[in-house]
Amino acid sequence: MKTQHRLFPTGVVWKSATIGAALFGLVASPGGVMAGPHHDGGDATVGVIAAASGSPSSPRIEIAKHKFSLPTVTVPIGGTVTWVNHDEDVHTVVSTAGAFRSPGIETDETYAYKFTKPGVYQYFCTLHPLMVGKVVVK
Repeated sequence: MKTQHRLFPTGVVWKSATIGAALFGLVASPGGVMAGPHHDGGDATVGVIAAASGSPSSPRIEIAKHKFSLPTVTVPIGGTVTWVNHDEDVHTVVSTAGAFRSPGIETDETYAYKFTKPGVYQYFCTLHPLMVGKVVVK
């Protein structure tokens, strides 16, 4: 009779390793990744102008290359922010405080949310947690 000498079942080990690797990536990432925008060279102003389509009260945030085009956007109370996915991967837009939660946004689909209360709303993509952004409502 053959016996297995495993402390944990294989599925538990892999699941734990995957979760641990994801958490390690969040903890070990450079401060600039979580703190806000980073620059890959080139003129950052050009990217902001191109990404800031829509009006100030209803900006459009492009999702491309696993990034939100505007890491921080400010809107007035009653303003609507629209996210547009231009990646081939599905993304989500989820408030860290539970204020809003998009379904999976497929390529070229949009998600919009109207902000009715002042505050700072941090959000991220649940499928790619290093994708983060912030909406400031004044």
